Amino acid sequence: VEIADTLISQARGLSGRVSLADGTGMLFIFSSSSMQSFWMSGMQFPLDFVWINNGRVIGVTEHVPFVPQTATQSPPSPANMVLELNAGTVQKNGIKVGDVVELK
Repeated sequence: VEIADTLISQARGLSGRVSLADGTGMLFIFSSSSMQSFWMSGMQFPLDFVWINNGRVIGVTEHVPFVPQTATQSPPSPANMVLELNAGTVQKNGIKVGDVVELK
């Protein structure tokens, strides 16, 4: 996965891209746990969000559409990482709340 750990890379995210290769994603890493909000500005494909806190999946949001919208996506509780994946990846890989996330 690509890492977004600066304000610039986090603000840009995946916006402006036409696709995301299978088996890849973007991991947003924050300095502390908080209620991060994400919106689909400039997106051209749907995403799944995996909300992570202290090495565990705390929630998933699946099939977020890329149509222009003002609605934001947020975790169910404070998170210090968010993994954006192609829509359908969460279901395809059986990602669920409680899964352990290990960074190498």
